[in-house]
Amino acid sequence: MSFAVRLATVYGTMFLFTGVYLPFFPVWLKSQGLDATEISLVVALSLFLRIVVSPFFAAVADRIGDRRRVMVWLAWASLASAALFLWVEGFGPILFVALVLNAVFPAIGPLVETIAMRARIDQGMNYGRVRLWGSITFIAASAGAGWLLEWNTPSIIAVCLVAALVLNVAGVWLLPRETRPTAAIPHRRQFAGALGIGRHPIFILFVLTASLIQATHAVYYAFGSLAWQIQGYSDAVIGLLWATGVIAEIVLFYISGPIMARFGAVRLLMLAGAAAGLRWTVTALSPPIAILFVMQALHGLTFGAAHLGAVQFVAQAAPPRLAATAQSLYAAMASGVIMGFVTIGIGPIYQMLGPYTYFVMAGAAVVALAGTALLALRWQGGLIVSEDEEEEENDD
Repeated sequence: MSFAVRLATVYGTMFLFTGVYLPFFPVWLKSQGLDATEISLVVALSLFLRIVVSPFFAAVADRIGDRRRVMVWLAWASLASAALFLWVEGFGPILFVALVLNAVFPAIGPLVETIAMRARIDQGMNYGRVRLWGSITFIAASAGAGWLLEWNTPSIIAVCLVAALVLNVAGVWLLPRETRPTAAIPHRRQFAGALGIGRHPIFILFVLTASLIQATHAVYYAFGSLAWQIQGYSDAVIGLLWATGVIAEIVLFYISGPIMARFGAVRLLMLAGAAAGLRWTVTALSPPIAILFVMQALHGLTFGAAHLGAVQFVAQAAPPRLAATAQSLYAAMASGVIMGFVTIGIGPIYQMLGPYTYFVMAGAAVVALAGTALLALRWQGGLIVSEDEEEEENDD
């Protein structure tokens, strides 16, 4: 089995879980008696854990030079924590389990992305065509879970989450052991390098801009399915709406090789910001189902182009030996800090405005688009902290 196939399998098993969790975890939370504010708190507080936890595990992986071993630990911990959803009841216990799960499972993502982007650079592997298998399994999971909900109680969602994580453990085990692992990095030198990247003005601008683009999906992730239920759409149709967005991702990822080479990181982020402004403005108006499907297709740009731009920026801007740390710093902000604050904020707003809350997301997209323009002026496409500079800082 080739390395690309093994890596595609890891992506596929990861996104089986995500394909159930993103669209239907809020539905399960509602079935457990949580209101809109409590749902937004569970989702948002879980995201905040990524601020510290994901960079910590990435730093451990960079330091010991064995990303696979850390991924195995995280996969088993994710399975053990998700299994508790089969028994817990009430806001407090559910929140606790969600916090534990979101402390470990999201930390796998930056490690996989780092391995994949390094394979793209060193071996010429087509990143998009490997990554698209995650999108394919996301479609299968979201559509399948929607179909199961047609004739099962929402408790089936927890069962699906556990089953997906069982497969994720198997997928991670398929990765080959690192026969020539990266040399362990001294604590002091690693900290100096991570600090040098994390405090660099260009990296900060990139993180805030790219994170804000992803945060424009907050209403969609937390309340999209619930809003469509209120509008009268069946769970099967809702699953298809989610799947439509990911189909657009697949198309983009399949042709991503020449697109990434032609557009570059910053222009991909610009495209994502512009598409987000259009998508959320139209979605706020509760358009007819045909137009709604078209807006869902823009997910290929609002998420897909933003994701490609972000991972390409990190691969070009961060030294290879700190790639996982830099990727996790971005992921912690994009999926943790920014997304968390936005998710908490839109809970009460959604209770007042309903689908019109998408207008707030459209406004955030405009701000992000301005950030990408500034980033284009300040970054020329190279390392923002060189290996030599890091060594000099460490020597000092």
